[in-house]
Amino acid sequence: MIRINLHDYRYELRKIEIQKRVVKCSAIIIAAIILIIMSWLVEQVRLDTIRSETSQVESQVAALESQVKRVNAMKSKQRRMENIITGIESLREQQLPAGTIVSDLNMAVPEGLWLTSIIQKGANELQSVPVIMFDDPAKKGKKKRGRKGKKAEKPVKEFVEVSGYALAEKEVVDYIKRLQQLPYYETTFLHKSTHSVLGGQPIYKFVIYCYMPEEKKAA
Repeated sequence: MIRINLHDYRYELRKIEIQKRVVKCSAIIIAAIILIIMSWLVEQVRLDTIRSETSQVESQVAALESQVKRVNAMKSKQRRMENIITGIESLREQQLPAGTIVSDLNMAVPEGLWLTSIIQKGANELQSVPVIMFDDPAKKGKKKRGRKGKKAEKPVKEFVEVSGYALAEKEVVDYIKRLQQLPYYETTFLHKSTHSVLGGQPIYKFVIYCYMPEEKKAA
């Protein structure tokens, strides 16, 4: 009878089985570690992206804050300008500014006509201008009699003397018509007009008076 010892064979099979299990477990652990590392790397990339986007948003917010400050400053400036304009309009309602008078005189100038001087004068400074051209002589006499015995007052500048040149009389007439449309002048009339030749070109020198009574200065 022959006997075969199977002890070593079974032991080797068990050992191989254990090794296989160890390898499988190690592979699972390594795969898990790799997955964890990859997940961590992905999360790091996402965090970097989020940080970059956050930084961009913060920079945009900072830029917007400066723009908001500028807008607020402009709004504040606009409010101040509106207050100033309101104040100017209020003053304009109380008294007509000289700048407005000069601006309106210049804006009314037609083509072929140009101004040389704009002078504000009182009635006592006018030369050879009849009172009837701008007021009632009887009314003037009453005003003078009523002021007797009072302290001499500063003469009122009720006239604007406008001097200039024109290429033709038509431009002078047109200019006077435009000035007569200005509401704060009671009357506008041509005081003097002379004809001359300059460089072979005929021109007309004129002097116009615009009468603005004291009561119309507060308009």
